[in-house]
Amino acid sequence: MYRLLSDQYYIQHITTFILLSLPVTTVHSATVSSTPAQTFLGIGGSGAWWPHDLFNFPSSVRQNLSSLLFSDSGLGISSYRYNLGGGGVGVSNPVRAPQTPYVSPGVYNFSADPQGTFFLQQASDFGVPGITMFLNTAPAPLTSNGDSCGGQFVSGSGTAYATYIVDVAEHWRDAGINISYISAMNEPDSTFGPVPCGQEGMLVEPSQRSEVVSSLWNELNSRGLSSAIGILADETSSTAVAPTEYSAWLPEVVDMVAHLVHHAYDFPSDANYLAYVNAAHAASNGKTTWMSEICCSLGTPAGTGRGYSQGFDPTINNALMFAGLVFQSFVVGGEAHYDFWTLVSNEIGCEPLTSSTCVTTANSNGWTDGMIYYDPDYATNGNFELYLVKHFWTYKHFGNFVKPGTQRLPLTGSDANTHTLVVSNSTTFSVIAMNPNTTTSTLSLTFPQTVCGTTGFRTSASEDFATISPATGSGENWELPLSATSLSTYIFSRKAC
Repeated sequence: MYRLLSDQYYIQHITTFILLSLPVTTVHSATVSSTPAQTFLGIGGSGAWWPHDLFNFPSSVRQNLSSLLFSDSGLGISSYRYNLGGGGVGVSNPVRAPQTPYVSPGVYNFSADPQGTFFLQQASDFGVPGITMFLNTAPAPLTSNGDSCGGQFVSGSGTAYATYIVDVAEHWRDAGINISYISAMNEPDSTFGPVPCGQEGMLVEPSQRSEVVSSLWNELNSRGLSSAIGILADETSSTAVAPTEYSAWLPEVVDMVAHLVHHAYDFPSDANYLAYVNAAHAASNGKTTWMSEICCSLGTPAGTGRGYSQGFDPTINNALMFAGLVFQSFVVGGEAHYDFWTLVSNEIGCEPLTSSTCVTTANSNGWTDGMIYYDPDYATNGNFELYLVKHFWTYKHFGNFVKPGTQRLPLTGSDANTHTLVVSNSTTFSVIAMNPNTTTSTLSLTFPQTVCGTTGFRTSASEDFATISPATGSGENWELPLSATSLSTYIFSRKAC
């Protein structure tokens, strides 16, 4: 009898010990609304300045890069920002000094900048639906100092500047490339000087911006293009600064602007991001806002430590931090469009041919400003390899499933958070969910209709958009496991299993 009790006591307590030792999975529950919050217009990035180098790579590598960027087997972006160069006068870095087709008023050399136009053509050939032509500066003869940086827009030159821009856009549209948006002043809040400068740039004072917009709209309208090509403005670098300047230019041209477009190099909190969006809506009678440029930050997966800074971090931790910025735009800000900055970068900060861990290890010399990296010394060492960092794989979740015309269905419930995005089209729900924590969790979702989990994809420290088992459940109720420090997408058919 004593031995039996002793065994039972032992079994009971060792079982309790085992149960207490098992990792606890946190369950978060939320309900998917049936009412869309916004309709998406695109997700993508910029064609500055990497075409200068990548054009020199072997044809097979260039084609592979185009596929990695523009096809759904790669990022599958639906927005591409083509940088119409200003000629690079006064710019010390040739990579950041794209040629301009401008020769003189009405005279152009459209064979200029073969690097940039090659990838513009590739984006078109792959069927990227949204192509924006953006300018960092006017051609040097039209700026205040005759350079491509360090100067500013000259008041009264709006018609000449607009004529040039629309001539170029019309040329490419006639060639079959659907330029659908124009941004005539990218980061107009800086000259990027003094000369010699590190890149092109042109200051456009807030009081001058209405002339830029109205001149561009008048030129588009005179050619019957005002409904075919939308004007984006004003791409100020900070969400804190942009709304303070709207009153100086926006009231005159609010009906000429398609979307209010901003950058976010102040890395605002969620509250400040929403405050910007609300201020932009109030200043524009409800115009949609776009996030069109961001890069270059360190920080944790949960978003702490964000801020503009040097440093190359190719790991899942930093990739999730940047994924959090996409969630911030789409879920917190309710925005319809998101662009990263340079999709491809040579700012790797180390030598991949001499270090096997160069492209997978953080360093303080490079910059986190790309999805794909290449060796800056390719021309001398013959290294034409393309290096995909974790940011490529996390961004692919958004590029593959946040397509133009899809809609966001908001989540409700006490456990709803800003790191889950439900994307809907006529046949499927795609749930993109991030777990920035070091422990596993489960997302328990109730859908507005009967659905069927079909597949899933996950990016983590050890996985790159790996196929995973579908969510489990039935009818309207489903469980979505979220591995620690990962980004997952679960796909559901809008029908019973």
